[in-house]
Amino acid sequence: MMRTISLSALCCIFLTGILASCTPDDPPPIVIGGDGPVQDTTLISVTELPSLRIPEDNPLTVAGVDLGRHLFYDKIMSGDQSMACATCHHQEKAFSDGLRVSAGIHGDSGTRNAMVIFNLMWTDSLFWDSRAGTLRQLATMPIENPVEMDARVPDVLQRLNASAMYRKKFYDAFQTDTILEVHLSKALEQFLLTITSDNSKFDKFNRGELQLTPSEARGFEILKVKGCFNCHSTSLMHDNISHNTGLDKFPQDQGLGDFTHNSKDDFKFKTPSLRNIMVTSPYMHDGRFRTIEEVIHFYESDVQFTSRNITADLMQIAPRNKLTTQDMTDVKAFLNALTDENLLTNKKFSDPF
Repeated sequence: MMRTISLSALCCIFLTGILASCTPDDPPPIVIGGDGPVQDTTLISVTELPSLRIPEDNPLTVAGVDLGRHLFYDKIMSGDQSMACATCHHQEKAFSDGLRVSAGIHGDSGTRNAMVIFNLMWTDSLFWDSRAGTLRQLATMPIENPVEMDARVPDVLQRLNASAMYRKKFYDAFQTDTILEVHLSKALEQFLLTITSDNSKFDKFNRGELQLTPSEARGFEILKVKGCFNCHSTSLMHDNISHNTGLDKFPQDQGLGDFTHNSKDDFKFKTPSLRNIMVTSPYMHDGRFRTIEEVIHFYESDVQFTSRNITADLMQIAPRNKLTTQDMTDVKAFLNALTDENLLTNKKFSDPF
């Protein structure tokens, strides 16, 4: 069961800044592709992030978050103790790793791109295929994945129980003398819950603290007209839904369908957030695109409309006018305004060792 509290309550303990909402005035119609004005009919919420969702049975504590942070960065969590959770989730890259697909402790490559780790408390399902329903479920999955950290949770627990430092930290956090899997999962959950991103230039604009440049503002409007916010919606910049966006005519990775075993879910993947997008390349679930330009070119020219279960919104987006060089410059300016430097540098999220 989850309880909701205000973000400011959490800020008093762990974070900095207070969210507020401010909706910008609607600008006049803009021109895309040089074919005349286009009136925007796609709206995006630019209000504050939702109220915090904290599990009733795992309230955030200073000791619990500190413990989870240590576990996140400690290589004791992997089979041969050569890899930590942070190995594939780098803070300066919004907790992605900059690789097309990540490699595990044996050098084996996975098949999917490492997803970012921020604002996860508002995500109802996790991983590209949504196979984890909660952060607590997510916590041990990479640890036991043979391609990733290839460890057995009982072995990890044995190491933790043998560590005087961790015995004290777990006692301080959970008042337990014996470290169990539930304590391990709850500690990681607490730390991950605190990693929020809400202090980009665009957030500051929404709070009335500064103005966007004309290029940034125009880039925002272009993405609205292009229909990008059909999926990258709400203040989270994603819709919490999985889609098949027509990457391949005959996809090999079943995505959500591999988890639900429902053919209607085949080839669908979780919508990633546009927040911090300019520091999280490469893009898509398999990291096939190196740049934002490649992503936009794909949606303008290369969508495979006959791909089974393709999302209907793409049928409306694709026919719209293509971006000019200036359009692309403005879009990139806006996307850069979604980068939250506080997330990338905040010591509360960094390696404690």
